[in-house]
Amino acid sequence: MNTHRHMNMKKILFAAAIALLAVSCSDKTAGDGSSRKGEVKDLVMNDPTLWGGTFSMYPEDQPLPARPPKGYKPFYISHMGRHGARFIDGRGFYSDMLETWETADSGGRLTPAGREFLEAYRTVYPKLQYHEGILTEKGQNQHRLIADQMYRDYPEVFRGKTKAAALSSDSHRVIVSMMCLLDELSELDRDLDFSVDYGRPYFSVIIPESTGNPNYMPMQPFTEEALEVNDRFIAQVFDQDAFLAKWFTSTEGLDTDTFMYHFVTMVADFCNLDFEVPATLSEAFTPEERYALWRVQNYSDYMYTGVAPGVDKRRMIEMSVTAKDIIDRFDEDCANGVALRLRFSHDTALAPLVSYLGVNGMDAEISDPFEVENVWKSYEIPMACNFQLVFFRSRRNPDDILIQALLNGFQATLPLPEAAPGFYRWSDFKARFGKVLI
Repeated sequence: MNTHRHMNMKKILFAAAIALLAVSCSDKTAGDGSSRKGEVKDLVMNDPTLWGGTFSMYPEDQPLPARPPKGYKPFYISHMGRHGARFIDGRGFYSDMLETWETADSGGRLTPAGREFLEAYRTVYPKLQYHEGILTEKGQNQHRLIADQMYRDYPEVFRGKTKAAALSSDSHRVIVSMMCLLDELSELDRDLDFSVDYGRPYFSVIIPESTGNPNYMPMQPFTEEALEVNDRFIAQVFDQDAFLAKWFTSTEGLDTDTFMYHFVTMVADFCNLDFEVPATLSEAFTPEERYALWRVQNYSDYMYTGVAPGVDKRRMIEMSVTAKDIIDRFDEDCANGVALRLRFSHDTALAPLVSYLGVNGMDAEISDPFEVENVWKSYEIPMACNFQLVFFRSRRNPDDILIQALLNGFQATLPLPEAAPGFYRWSDFKARFGKVLI
């Protein structure tokens, strides 16, 4: 178990988090831009998809954003988005899971609930095998929806001949997500002209936490104090022994760290698939279990991508490169007639980006892990998550530029003085985020 304590990859952190111990044992909404308002516990317990955090589905039915002050009109959009809904990543993931369950079954180590889960899993396994990491139709349609909203909410940006410039990581599902959004925009705006590129040259902006980034540096190990806080938190919110006892009469021979991560994320991901799975699978966990598992996952995400005490915060700080790119590309794009700057990435870039920019107060440093969920909510980084800055220019003074922030299509807040309700001065953004910190 201790071998995992200083590893910093996100999935290892989560796996270790929910298996660190053999335990026995008035929400504040995320700013005006929160797409799900209400008591966090009730939301997570009652929504069969929301508890999956970063595996949750993209929200729909976004209202029209606030209109700008009189005399301003939109002319440019800077976008950073995550790929859409997908199958679980990892070659051989589904076959490995089947083997794990069948090995336990052949050894007589499954409870009746465990055997029922295995039988249900066998029925859907043929549709899962070899699909690891592939974008689903839901994922494709999420990006078409985002394009529709963009075109609906800011038609002025698309008047006349419109140029877009898009960049992607080298992940297949990210590239396909990018092309789905561009294809939909092309259907809506017949004279759209766009360029695309992808790959390692852009990793410092698109996905800096990747080891493929030429400037990659690992996070420093978490401090012992931070790990102890994490241990105590888990011990109070999650009973691993009771959870595993539902499925296994014995965990002999089971790598519980790996199994817990794979089992929980697989169930969370079922909502991303294009076909319905039996309720035995999709509703495998009780509402109380969903809430406990979400809290653990949510806090691990906060440690990895937020500003948790005792963490070196590199994953967040390195997003200053992306913020600087947003600033630098604006002048370049305006000079070249580009109205849309589109970046496509992963949750491990979107989460630290919104933290670095303080979107909806997500830059808060919180010492009490029980209070983290009142500010940091991993379900605000769903599949197809996107952060947009929309630029508005004054008709009277072209140098007078306001920006509006959107998270998942909902108006969001920034830690800047408002020039008008929901709008900020571009000059203030540049002054606050114009320096690279690494």
